Amino acid sequence: MTDSAKKRTASTRGRKRGYRGLSAEELRRQRHQRLIAAGTALFGERGYAATPIEAVCSQAKVSTRHFYEQFGGRESILHAVYDALVEEMENIIRASLTSGRDTLTQRVADTIESAIHYLLVDPRRGRIICIEAVGVSEAMEKKRRGTTHALADIIQRYAEFMAESGMLPERNYRLPAVALVGMFNELVAEWLTEDTGLSAAEMAREAKIMFRAMIFGAQHYEATDRPDDEPAADDSVA
Repeated sequence: MTDSAKKRTASTRGRKRGYRGLSAEELRRQRHQRLIAAGTALFGERGYAATPIEAVCSQAKVSTRHFYEQFGGRESILHAVYDALVEEMENIIRASLTSGRDTLTQRVADTIESAIHYLLVDPRRGRIICIEAVGVSEAMEKKRRGTTHALADIIQRYAEFMAESGMLPERNYRLPAVALVGMFNELVAEWLTEDTGLSAAEMAREAKIMFRAMIFGAQHYEATDRPDDEPAADDSVA
């Protein structure tokens, strides 16, 4: 091999290795991870509106040029942070539901407790998902609705399993499932913004207790064709 060929080979090898022996793709992935971590910390502590891109870049030790190589802007990284948190929560939900221990009702109740605890044990997670992502844009609201529906799908599916097993009456559980997701979302927001006097673990257990109470109530659900304006037999006028 000629000297010039050796130099070209060495130069090519150096470009492939990149900084500190890492490839360009590895460096890009590391920057992405640091940006997501910085976005999670700052959006969850300062709030989305109070966090400029420069602050995220500074915390992640990433230049703004490299930031814009991966994200279109501040809302773009909010979407990425939100997606990462939701993915982690969904992994916890799937693992808990398929653990194989206890009854189906107990597993679903434990799953709800685990999901709420995940959002509260590090309050930044709950704040981003339940507060900071609200009302940002039409695109963000569409993503939030998609998350609500995905979580409601899981609850509905297991409610239908319970109905098939005779633990719940047969009915369409779509709207109750959506209502449950909304209730848990508001419980998280309440804990984050008000003094409930409860720890993260205690609040997660409260959510579990509420779910079990609603399941007990649903076991006594009776369908009726009574018109809305017709009083029930035991209705009384105050």
